[in-house]
Parts: sequence; C-alpha cells; structure tokens
Amino acid sequence: MNNAAHLQNFLQSRRLIFFLAILIGICLLMMGFYADHLHSRNLEREKRDSVFNRLSLLRTNLESKITSNTQLVQGLAASFSVEPDLSVEKFTQLARYLFNDGAQLRNISASPDLIIRYMYPIKGNEAAVGFNFRKHPQQLESVRRARDSGNLIIAGPVNLVQGGQGFIARIPLFLENTAAKKRAFWGIISAVIDVNQLFQASGLLDSAKELDIAIRGKDGLGEAGEVFFGDDQIFEQHPVLLDISLPNGFWQIAAIPKGGWVNTNYDSAIFRLGLILTGILMLLPIILIGKIQLKKRDSEARLEALFVMSPIGIALNEFETGKFIEANDALLAPTGYSREELLSLTYWDITPADYIKQEAQQRESMQIKGRFGPYKREYIRKNGSRYPVQLNGIMIHDTSGRKLIWSMVEDITERKAVEQALIKARYEAERASKAKSEFLSHMSHELRTPMNAILGFSQLLELESFDDRHLKYIKEIKSAGIHLLALIDEVLDSAKIESGRIDLRLEWVEIDSILEECISLVKIQADQQNIKLTQSGTTDKVLYTDRVRFKQIALNLINNAIKYNRQGGWVHIELGESDHPGYLKIIVTDSGIGIAANRMKELFQPFNRLDAAGSTIEGTGIGLSLTRQIIELMGGHVGAESELGIGSTFWFELPMEGANDQATTTNNTTQKSLPELEQVSDSSDHYVKKD
Repeated sequence: MNNAAHLQNFLQSRRLIFFLAILIGICLLMMGFYADHLHSRNLEREKRDSVFNRLSLLRTNLESKITSNTQLVQGLAASFSVEPDLSVEKFTQLARYLFNDGAQLRNISASPDLIIRYMYPIKGNEAAVGFNFRKHPQQLESVRRARDSGNLIIAGPVNLVQGGQGFIARIPLFLENTAAKKRAFWGIISAVIDVNQLFQASGLLDSAKELDIAIRGKDGLGEAGEVFFGDDQIFEQHPVLLDISLPNGFWQIAAIPKGGWVNTNYDSAIFRLGLILTGILMLLPIILIGKIQLKKRDSEARLEALFVMSPIGIALNEFETGKFIEANDALLAPTGYSREELLSLTYWDITPADYIKQEAQQRESMQIKGRFGPYKREYIRKNGSRYPVQLNGIMIHDTSGRKLIWSMVEDITERKAVEQALIKARYEAERASKAKSEFLSHMSHELRTPMNAILGFSQLLELESFDDRHLKYIKEIKSAGIHLLALIDEVLDSAKIESGRIDLRLEWVEIDSILEECISLVKIQADQQNIKLTQSGTTDKVLYTDRVRFKQIALNLINNAIKYNRQGGWVHIELGESDHPGYLKIIVTDSGIGIAANRMKELFQPFNRLDAAGSTIEGTGIGLSLTRQIIELMGGHVGAESELGIGSTFWFELPMEGANDQATTTNNTTQKSLPELEQVSDSSDHYVKKD
C-alpha cells in the first residue's frame, strides 16, 4: 500500500473515531438533559404541591377571619333595622361587645344618609366622625356598589382618615316603607378591619417569610383588581394561584418558592452530578479506546512517513533467512536494484565475502542485546561494484512472533570522500606550517647576527667622543636595535611554539629576587610616565620552574601594566594565595584604560592587539599568547579581570613544587610539546587582552 493510501486510511479512521465519540457524546448529553428535565419537573411538581398545600391553608385562614369579622357587623346592622334612630349610647354599648380578642376590627361606624354619625371606639377615630362620603368620590364608589348590590361588600385596602390602612366591610341598610311598599336606603354600616392584624392573624406574614406571596383584587375585583400585597412580578412567574372568596367578589393570591422555581436544592445538584459522572464513566472508555487507536494509527503513519521520506536507507529483513521484506527508496537508489528485485534477495546476497565473519558477529550480538551497530561494511551493487555503508538496527517481533531485523543503512560514500580530503588538507596544512616555522626560525637567526653586530658597534660608538647631537643619534640606533632584537626573540619563541618544541630549564627559583629584577628593569619606563610601582605579600618560598621563562612572564605582565596605564597612575604587584592548594599566585593590578567586556573573548589570541593596534604603543600582539602557553606548559593557570576606564588585574599561578613530575629531566633541562595556538575560551569570563 502506498503512502497516500496509508494517509487516507489514517485520516478516515481519525474522522470515524471522532464522529463516533461526538455521536455518543451527543446521545449521552441528550439523555442527560431529558433525565434532568424529568427530575426537574418532578422536583417542581413537589414544590408546587408543597406551595399549594400551604397556600390553601393560608386561604382558608384569610376567608375564616374575614367571615368572622363581617358576621359581627351584620348583627349590628340588624339592630339599626329595628331601631333606625338608635342612640349613640346604645350603639356604643352594642358595638363594645363586638370587639373581642378574636376580632381584627379597628372601628365600627354607622353612616345614615352617607355621613358618619356613629363611631366606636371614638378614641383615635375622632377625625372620622362627620365624614361625608359624597365629598370623597374614591370611597363613594364602593358605597354605591354596596347600595346597588344590596349586599355586604369589602373594599380596600384604603388609607384611613384616622391613619393606617384597613379593609372596609360595608353593609347597605334599607328600611321597610310599608305605605309605599318599598325599601328606603338608610345608609351604610361600616367596619374597618385592620390590614396588619388580619394578615398577622391569618398567618400571611409568617408565610411570606418562606414564600414569595402576592395578593391582587382590590375592592374584591379579583384578577382585574390592583395588587395590594407583595410584588406584582410574582404573577408573571408561573405561581400557584388560588381565589379567596369574599361576601361579594374575590381576591387572587399567588405564591412561589423563595428565589423562584429554579432547582438549586441539594437533591438537584446531587442528581446532576450523578448524571455527569455517569456520562463520564460511559464516555471515558470510548475516548480512551479511541485515543489508543489514534495513537496507534498516528504511530503507524509517522513510521510510514519516516520509512518513505527518510534520506537514510531503511530495510526490514527476516532474521533467520535474511530475506528483504521491505526497503525504502533511499536504500534502493545506491544499490541499483528495483524494489521487486531487492525483495527477492537476502542481505547475504549483497554482502561481500570478506564481511561474512563480521556480519555473523553482529548477529550474535543482536541476539544477546537486541540491537547491533553502528558498524561499517560494504554492500554489493547490482552492477557488482561496492559502496561503503554504516549499519545499526534492532530486532523486533511481528504479531506471529517471527523475528525481524529493522536496519538503518547509511550510504557513507560522500563521507569517506570528505574524510580523505580532510586528511589530505590537514597533511598539506601541517607541512606548510612546518615550512613556515622553519623559515621564521632560520630568518630570525639570520637577523640576530647582524642585529648583534649593530648593537655591538653602537655600544662602541657610545665610548667615543662625539658631540651631544651625534651621541643622541647613537643612542636612538642602540634603542631601536634592542627593541628589534626583542621582537626577533618573540618571533623565535612563536616559531618554537608552532613547531611544538620549547626548552625549559627547571631549577629552584626565589620569587622575590626575580620580581625585584623585573621592577628595576621597568622602573625607568614607569618614572617616565609618573607611574607608582608597589609590591606586597613578600614570601621566602621558592618555585621549581624555569627562571628565564618566569622572568619573561612577570616582566611581560608588568610592562603591559605600565604601557597601557595613564599618566600618574599606579601598578601593584602582589603575591597572593591561590584557590588551588600548593600553588603560588602572582597578581599585577593597574589603574590603566581597561578593556571592554565584549572584547574578553579575544584574550590571549596571537597577533591580536585589540584596540591598541592603531595607537602609538609598541608591541607585536604575541606577548600574552606566549605567556599563556608557557604558564600552561609549567602546569599553571593564567587569567585577568578588567573594567573599562577603571583598570585591569592580570594573574598567574604556578605549582610551588612537583609541577613537572611528568617531564623527564636531564641536566635540569626538559623539552615539552606545546599545543597549537588557538583562540582561548577560558572558564573565567573576565580575562583581558594586553600585549
């Protein structure tokens, strides 16, 4: 099957698994929603039943309290029917009996000709006596309703003249006119039922603490009347509705649970959590199986892509017979075989006879370790020629348990050619470097001879009697010769280092005496720049080292500290303790110009003077490179720290004894090989370059 078919099958399987997971998830989600809906409906039904039961009891209490209060008033109306001109005293006596502990009456009044003439109790209701209903249209309407209906009606709640609110039970009173054979309207008997007392006695206020309750139907108008208790929005929230019957009309009471019908109780939360967990437990195995299948398909797709697109040859062979089962294009190309031709062969068929033994050893290793290589051998092309390869691989088993070899076969023909070219180039470079070093060494020796002659004659001329002008010329010739001879010596040392040979004459050396010699040699130069030289940490310890090379190192560092210093600066030489036991540390600190941090990586590179190359300061740029090579040859370390514009500190440390136990010493002279000059990348990131 080709790669496109594998990819297509992989994508189809991913889509199928994804589709099944989504479909099952949707089904579970729908089932969960339906179950939650049924559960919510059941909970709501239970809540509605509970609210209905409580509201029914509340309705009964309200109707009972209203009926009991109105019946008291009807008894008083009967007295006025018999005695229309009832005295105030007798009215008071009759009304007093109506105010018992079970009544919520606030006052009782009688209004013949619609003007309040009778009132009990009078105390607190003085303002109501003389009230003329005809002058108050709002209350006159309910009075007319009572008159026209001829029955008791309950109006309100209304704001009372004497303060507060009340329901007013109004009974129209008609007197029989025998002569006219009709009834004459006498007036109204009114009883004010205190709103708060009625609500409290019926249990409405207590119920409102646990339920959201609203009542509408002011003046007994039912659902067409205004809301006079609670929030009118309750009627919009699918409440439990009941009618409260009045003698003439009704109220409508509505109730919902506190916070509405939302199922936020503990049982609902537990039920939904159970649904979620059930859905997860049902969906999780499907997801896990799907992921396993996807990973398997993904792994197969990646393996297929790696096999097809790999630039390195890949082969699958039977372990027992060596027969090729599969091979990619990167393996087929260098062999010259087609896929069908190679799959008809074994790896023994393309293995040269002189590699049979090596191949057998690798097979034995693979049986023990489960893998082989990497190792190099050759394959035989279809045309009979050979080409080099590098092999490594592992042993695997198919589903039937058959042993297979999964091999990586890298064609290293180009690598071999590059290696040969590099070997040849290195040989040529080493030969050229050796020729250059020999030339420099020869030329330096040739230059020393005439330079020594020039210096000798300049010294003789100094002894002659010349005028000041000619003596000045002679001194300049001598100074230039000395400087040129020093440069020649540095070139000679550089040539020795590049050739890999340098002589060390090891002996026990007193450090104090060498440092004193160095200071005396540079004192004149320091005085010319007005630089103060100081020394501390004097010690009587000795080093087993090369006296000349040690002096060369110390003198180079001190001389650099003076050359790169400022007028009126200072240089301090210190003998300190090393962090390495058994080593002596020499530190040279100056107040010079310092080195920028970004130039630190260029420290100790040969012929690199950093920014000093364009200045008037003399130097070749190989002094510090030679210093590092010599110090490392003697088993020591060197480094530096610097801050631009502040100054620099150079240090080196050498073992106080046994530094060169590895060297073979004859007549206190040892010759050591130096590594090639290269860019330094020391562990200390704060070395500074001077020359």
